[in-house]
Amino acid sequence: MPSTSLASFPQVAQPAPAGPRPPYRFLTALALLGAALLTVGTVLHPAHADPGEPAAAFAEYAGVSRGLWVAAHLLQLGGVGGLVLGTVLLAQAVDGTRGSAWSQVTTVFGTAGLATAAVLQAVDGVALKAMVDLWSGAGDDRSQLFGAALAVRQVEIGLDALFALLLAAAVLAFGIGLLTAPNGSKWLGAVAVVTAAAAAANSLALALGGFSHTAMIATTVSGALALVWILLAAAWSWRRAVIRQP
Repeated sequence: MPSTSLASFPQVAQPAPAGPRPPYRFLTALALLGAALLTVGTVLHPAHADPGEPAAAFAEYAGVSRGLWVAAHLLQLGGVGGLVLGTVLLAQAVDGTRGSAWSQVTTVFGTAGLATAAVLQAVDGVALKAMVDLWSGAGDDRSQLFGAALAVRQVEIGLDALFALLLAAAVLAFGIGLLTAPNGSKWLGAVAVVTAAAAAANSLALALGGFSHTAMIATTVSGALALVWILLAAAWSWRRAVIRQP
C-alpha cells in the first residue's frame, strides 16, 4: 500500500483572522449628532443685531432669558464636541494601527480645540450674559458696567479666534492623513484642506478685526464649509462601515 502524507491532500484555505472593525457607523452618528446640535444652538442664539456694534448687541442679548441663552451655548458646545470627537476618532479609524503622525496631530489639535471651545462657551454663555444683564439693569451711570461687558467680549473674541485656528490645524492634519493613507479618500481629504483654509482665514479675520463685517462673512463661510464637510465625512464613514477591511 503506497504511503501517503498530509502534504499530498489539497489544503483548504483558511480565512485570515479578522481584526476589530473601526466603528464607522458610530462615528457617522456622532458627526450627525454634532451637526444637528450645532445647528439648533446657532438658530436659538440671538443674531439680529450687528455683533460689531456692542451696545446694540448687548441690548439684544439682555432681552433673552438666561435659560435660553445658556441652552443655546450648551447646544453649540455639544455640537462642537460631536464634530471634533468625530474627526479625531475617524482619523484614528482610518489610520488603523500604523500610528501615523497625521492622526496624532489631529488628536492633539482636536483635543486642544475642544478645550478652547469649552472655555469660549463659559465666557460667552455665562460671563458675558451676566455682565450684559448687570449693565441692562443698572441705573443711569452704566459706563463702567458697559466697559466690563466689553472687556469680556474681547476675551470671547480672542478665544473664538484661537478655537478657529486650532480647528483649522486639526482638520488640515486630518485632510492630509486622508490624502496619504492607503485606505483614505482623496476627495474628502481635499474638502478637509479647503475647510481648514477657511477656518484659518476666519481666525485671522477675528484676531485682526474682532466681530467686524469681514470677520462675520468669514465665520459664515467657514461654518458652512465645516458643516458640509462633516456631513460628507459622515456619509463616507457610513459607506466604509459596509466595506470589509482587508
